[in-house]
Formats: sequence, structure tokens, C-alpha cells
Amino acid sequence: MNITLKNKDDKYSIEDFCNIIKKLRAPDGCIWDREQTHQSIRRDFLEECYEAIEAIDLDNFIMLREELGDVLLQVVFHSVIEEEKGNFTFSDVIDDVATKMVVRHPHVFGEVKVSNIDELLTNWDNIKKVQKGQQSDKELIASISKAMPALMRAQKVQKKTVKLGKCIKTEDISGCNQNLDAESIGKMLFSIVNLARENGIDAEEALAKYTDNFIETEFSE
Repeated sequence: MNITLKNKDDKYSIEDFCNIIKKLRAPDGCIWDREQTHQSIRRDFLEECYEAIEAIDLDNFIMLREELGDVLLQVVFHSVIEEEKGNFTFSDVIDDVATKMVVRHPHVFGEVKVSNIDELLTNWDNIKKVQKGQQSDKELIASISKAMPALMRAQKVQKKTVKLGKCIKTEDISGCNQNLDAESIGKMLFSIVNLARENGIDAEEALAKYTDNFIETEFSE
């Protein structure tokens, strides 16, 4: 595996990049890179994703180019770890996601007709449900990743719950009305976090657990 510093006008390929990571993980590679596991660089992956999102929020294409590269580094690194175990390769990852895109867009790559976004998204969810072998609405809702920030996950759980035709009861909140704006909601959430802190409760963990309980109760067999 012969990797050298490229000339100014040349560009590394994705194959070159994969070989660079493999070299770093090799016995004669980098001590630090050789020692890393999925768990040890888990937080790094999360941080790189947040930094890419920040670049999008800032509309900074120079920053975005760099941060997308850092996200790709994480994807390739994790893939190489699994390749070393004989489980899958980065090429398998690419093939899987490409296949997923073709299968989940039959209105583009097949004969299915959709007339609007709602039909498209419903079709996407149905295909996803079949692919993942989900037999019930509960399995569909429970598949929403628990690794997501609790507030983001709760909002996604609620959105999909309502889409399934279920109503979600809004708890009585003192001073609440139907004409709240974003600032008012933000203030209420901030106050709730402060209330949790004052009572020694982790607001993130509390919401995560309540969302789990909601799924178990609302979608009980």
C-alpha cells in the first residue's frame, strides 16, 4: 500500500482515502489509530456531525466542505474496523445505501406514481416498514433511534404517532394558550429545564424515559 503526499494538481480518490485509513490502522501505522474502537470514537462521530450542521446553519460552504470530510472520515474509519473483523467493507456500505435509495424511490426508478409529497412520504414509510420487517405501529415508532437527543426524538415520535391517526393529549400547563410563538415555547422549555435542575432531575433523561413510557402505553398490544 503505497500512499504518498499528492501533487498540487492531483486529487486523492475514495479508494486512496480508504487505503490511508487502513494504513493508519496497520501494525506499522499510527499508534493512536490502531487503538481506536467504535466506542472510543463514538463521541467524535457525533461532534463531527454537529459541526457539519453548524456549517449548514452558517451557510458556510468552505466550512461545510471540511466538515463533510470529517464526517466521511468517521464513516470510513468505522467501516475499516468492521472490515478487519470480516463483517463488511466500505464498499458494502455504499452498495447498501445505493440499493436503499433505488428501492425507496419507486416513483423515480420504478413504475409507482405519486401525486404529492404526502403520498411520497407515506410510500417511503411503508417500504421502510416492510424492509425492516416491522409488523406493528409500535415497532415502527420504537425504531426511532434512542441515541437521538431526547427533545428531537420526542418530536419525531409525536409526529409519526399523529401521522398514524392517534391523538396526543397536551398536559395542562399553567398560562398556556393556543397562540404561542417560538419564543414563548422556548421560554417554557427553558423554564422546565430549570425546574428539573432545581429538583435534581436530568431533563434530557427524564424526557427520554417519558417518551419510552409513552410508546409502551400508547402502542400496547
